[in-house]
Amino acid sequence: MHRSMTVTNKSLFERLAENMSDLVALHAPDGRYSWVSPSAERILGYSPEELIGTDPYELFHPDDAESIRNQTHQPAVSGDGNILIRYRIRRADGEYIWFETLTQPIANDKGDVVELHTTSRDVTEQQRIEDALAESEALYRVAMESLEEGVVVHDSEGRIIAHNLQAADILGLNEDELNGREPRDSRWEAIHPDGTPFPAEEHPAMVTMRTGKSCCQVLMGVYSPRWNNRRWISINSKPVPADVRNGDCRAAVVVSFSDVTENIEREGQLQRWSTVYRFSGEAIILVDCEGVIRDANKTFSRIVCDEKTAWIGRCVDDITLESRSDGLFASTIWPTLESTGSWRGELWLRDANGGALATWAAMTKVNQSIAAEAQYTMILSDFSERKDTEAKLRHDAGHDSLTGLPNRLLLKDRFEVAMSTAERQNDTFACLYLDLNGFKLINDRYGHAVGDTVLQLVADRISGVMRSTDTVARIGGDEFFVIVFGLDTKSDYQSFAARISEAIGNQLEVDGLNLCIGVSIGVALYPDHGESLETLMSISDCAMYRAKQQRLSIVLADYDA
Repeated sequence: MHRSMTVTNKSLFERLAENMSDLVALHAPDGRYSWVSPSAERILGYSPEELIGTDPYELFHPDDAESIRNQTHQPAVSGDGNILIRYRIRRADGEYIWFETLTQPIANDKGDVVELHTTSRDVTEQQRIEDALAESEALYRVAMESLEEGVVVHDSEGRIIAHNLQAADILGLNEDELNGREPRDSRWEAIHPDGTPFPAEEHPAMVTMRTGKSCCQVLMGVYSPRWNNRRWISINSKPVPADVRNGDCRAAVVVSFSDVTENIEREGQLQRWSTVYRFSGEAIILVDCEGVIRDANKTFSRIVCDEKTAWIGRCVDDITLESRSDGLFASTIWPTLESTGSWRGELWLRDANGGALATWAAMTKVNQSIAAEAQYTMILSDFSERKDTEAKLRHDAGHDSLTGLPNRLLLKDRFEVAMSTAERQNDTFACLYLDLNGFKLINDRYGHAVGDTVLQLVADRISGVMRSTDTVARIGGDEFFVIVFGLDTKSDYQSFAARISEAIGNQLEVDGLNLCIGVSIGVALYPDHGESLETLMSISDCAMYRAKQQRLSIVLADYDA
């Protein structure tokens, strides 16, 4: 530390300090000014006489006073020297400026600190520049990290020297794995869209480095073990200008890229489904982001009863009913498309003849190619057609495809209805198991086509005997099952079975052939013989088998069956 000065030395010090541009001051151990150089008036607007004897803490910015005391004043009084600190101090006009002050303690012969020596300079402009640089760096970092694109910076050797987080994420690498990598690194396993290898010298970064020209939307497939598959990225590269590279800047090329894997896959799907688009049974239209129709398939033309050329270039709202959907695209469809990429809802269409049609519309964003303008497909499903289809599916699920009669699935439902009715009315009903006689011979001799026709004719004849309350179902190749409800006695049910046998036994004419066929019928009664479909079917089947063995048309099941 400095020792106390003699009068001669102090006068010399003062003469030197008076000629310095920095503010030089001596302080008592409590911090008060004991001497101040004339530069104080120029820097702070105070004369030395105004400052001598005052406490500089009155001038320090309130936010800085504590750190000055802890980091500078107290250590210096304790004997620490060469303490440099930056803080704010108030000028005479009330404005705060930034000071950078070097503090040295001055001790007497005993080593006790008797004065503090400070040299201060105005660094406000330097602080402003540093703050601006820090803000610029922060904004740069925020901007880099907020980009959806990956950004990497290559040096003149091709090595990656900087990147944002998105770059590492898109490439399936962590930050350490990405730093220092080069396009020539074989671990990229890069390929062209046609599947051929993508040489390092063709990488946009290397092309730009070699030619000084930018590259735009270069498509490259890269592999990463993190995904265990390949992703497609679209790459842009630009050279760093020469004036920026002057000095210590190592950056040579800036590369940005985005993951376009979904776009590529979607494009492939569009190509694969182009035939579906043209020949789909549902109306499909292509719409741009303004809601303007750009294309439509033949089904759309059929629905609106007009050629598609009459609608291309017109807004979706033009085909909607004003009273229900006017302005629907702008008010409802587009906001949803913009936020989620898809929209679904009911859409009422008007056709060229003034008719109205309720449809269910599904709209989804697609891209025809990587550089193409975003478009949207709208699929329009006719509600009435859907209902017809659903009704047909329900019918097919419960009916035999050859004869149109109920199958086992629908038979079960009909049996449960008959059972509920019988319980409610304390009544009975009969189950008839029918097996055709001679059908196999006809089928083998004349073929399946003739056999199928015979089955259809037999089904028609059985149905002709049925009443509205009865059910006939085909349950096997030449086997039928009948539920008869509402007759009084067992003999009445046997008589009904005889009517069926008689109807079937009449001669059949198929393709010029006169065919004869018979039937064996087993009869079981609910609830006498059982209370479930499975039980009654089994018992009536056994009765039918006895009828066949005994060459009888009809056999009523035994009660102890």
